[in-house]
Parts: sequence; structure tokens; C-alpha cells
Amino acid sequence: MQRLDRILAVIDPTVDVQAGASKAARLARGAGAALELFVCDFDPSLSGAPFFDTATLRGLREAFLERRAAVVEGLAAEVRTAGLEVTTHVHWDNPLHAGILRRVAEWAPDLVVKDTHEHSALHRTLLSNTDWTLIRTCPAPLLLAKPGGWSAEPRIVAALDPDHHRDEPPALDDDILDAAQLLARALGGAAEVVHAFLPATVLAATAGAAGVPLVTDALVTDVVEADRTRIGAAVRAAAATHGFGSEAVQLVQGAAVEQLPRYAERRDAAVLVMG
Repeated sequence: MQRLDRILAVIDPTVDVQAGASKAARLARGAGAALELFVCDFDPSLSGAPFFDTATLRGLREAFLERRAAVVEGLAAEVRTAGLEVTTHVHWDNPLHAGILRRVAEWAPDLVVKDTHEHSALHRTLLSNTDWTLIRTCPAPLLLAKPGGWSAEPRIVAALDPDHHRDEPPALDDDILDAAQLLARALGGAAEVVHAFLPATVLAATAGAAGVPLVTDALVTDVVEADRTRIGAAVRAAAATHGFGSEAVQLVQGAAVEQLPRYAERRDAAVLVMG
């Protein structure tokens, strides 16, 4: 993501607080981007299935969408007071992810922003099936926005994987670094780099037969440090090509799925950028 000219904010018309829209508006102000507030909704009772579609049903669907349009236009009016270029679009589609992807194909945004919702019982933010599908299939960068706002100078963390264990394109790291720096500039914040490494060489070396390790603890320590040195050099080299100094690069040891959320929480990161 090297430019931020168009931002598509997916609006849930059934909730009062639109954290994603607020964050999208802030990004649009900082980047000078156009913002579209998009509602995709569907009422199965008005679908016409399994019966034939009728003029009455079409009229009811139009009235349904007009009510949704009124909601999103009210939200747009609030955002426009800040001088932003804001448009709205309301579409009847199902499932939600399919409607979002169709709008992305039509409007070609540089960034899609969508809320995630906090579960009151677990007190944690949970991703919906729509979120997971968009993560896998959305052709534009996707920002999943948690409840709550951003600080005045938010921290943006770029998570790199220079070893490319999962065979992602090497250019992905460049895209991640570009996106982190672009977001940091738009938000008036700072970007930094992190890599979570799990030394595969150590796991292989200690997996002896019948549970008996093939190397001593002392040698394991040496191997871990050698791996840390090697991977650290690779991460710093990748980051340096985008102007990051070594002080802005951190390594954490452990599985990425565990360590990256912990690091983001510890650093009070506003955004974690990853592939």
C-alpha cells in the first residue's frame, strides 16, 4: 500500500457506535483521501425466495434500503463537517462478504476499513465469519478496527517474516513496511518493526529419539543465539531499506500467533500491519 487516495468504510447500520468509520475518517483527513461509507444489508423475508419476486417485494426492499441510506447519510453529514470528501453507497446483497468484495471490485479502494465487535461476556474482540473471509479474499488492504479510539500519536507496528517460511512473496515485507509508514504519516504517529521467531533448527536438534535430546542445553543456547543473530540481521536489513534504524526493530522469541498480540499490547500499538 503505497498510496491512500480512496478509503472504503463498511458500516453496520444496526449499531450506534461506528469505530471503524471514525478511524477511516481520521485516516482520510490525514492522507487527504476520499472516503466512502458503504452499507451492505439484506432481509431474508424480503428476498422473494422461495416464492416468485413481486413488485410489492421490490418496493419493500427499496423502502428497506432507503432507511439504511438515511442512517448512513446521517453519519456522512457528521463526518463532512470536518471538510472531508465523503460519499455513501447502499447495496442489497448477501452474504455480507460477497457484497463487500463486489463493492471493492467496483470502487477500487486503497484500504477497506471494517469494525470488529467486542463480545460482552468474554471482554475481547472477536472476528466474525465475514472478517475471516475478507482476510483471505479481499484484494485491497484490510483494516479491522477494534472498539475505542486512537491516541494523538499512535504507534504502528509492522510484523515482518524475512525467512518466508510460509512461502509468501518476498515483496510482501516491502508492502507491509510501506503500509506501516503510510499509516504512521497519515495519523501523525510512529512506525516500528517486529519479528517473532521460533528457531526451527533448535526444535530439530532437540527432537531426539525416545525423547532424548541430541544436543546439550549449552549447545541449544548457542544455536538459539546464532539463529537470533541471523534472523535479526535479516529483519534489520529489510527494515533499513525503508529507513528504519536498528533501534526501531525488535525480535521476540516464540510463536507469532502468541507473541505478536502480546507485543502489540505491551507497546500499546494502534495498528498491527501483517501479511
